Amino acid sequence: MSTEAGVTPDEAPAATGTAGPEFRAWISLAHTYGHVSKALDRSLTQEHGISLAWFEVLARLNNAEGQRMRLLQLSRDLVVSKASVTKLVDRMELAGLVRRETPQEDKRAVYAALTQHGSATLDKALPLQIHNIRQALSCLGRDELESLQSMLDDVIRGFDAQWRAKG
Repeated sequence: MSTEAGVTPDEAPAATGTAGPEFRAWISLAHTYGHVSKALDRSLTQEHGISLAWFEVLARLNNAEGQRMRLLQLSRDLVVSKASVTKLVDRMELAGLVRRETPQEDKRAVYAALTQHGSATLDKALPLQIHNIRQALSCLGRDELESLQSMLDDVIRGFDAQWRAKG
């Protein structure tokens, strides 16, 4: 017998509670992300005066076509609200790391673009970030890292598909 979303009564959340494999995996993922991101943020702030959030914006802009992105897309990629990304870009603009651009063809669109100072800051911070990420994941071998990335990509694709289906 099946219930909501194909879950059988034996698999129902109330039956497994916090002992279920999904919940335990979620706790491990959240715990790992919390510890690693806190360490990365602390290191970037101490060594380069930028937060992990600023680094992520700089890296995304660096990899974007024309080294610029619409604020709406940036908020989606960072998984934060549009208001949060606006405040983030405001602070980064004051620091000279990014600039806002509004294209002639669409005055409603607002882009964040990487400045020369932002690019130089990213270039200086990148070796430290790579070192810290490698250190944080050093307990995993190459095959395990590739499997982890594949599994997390599957979760992201599944999540994106669920939310697109909901409208």
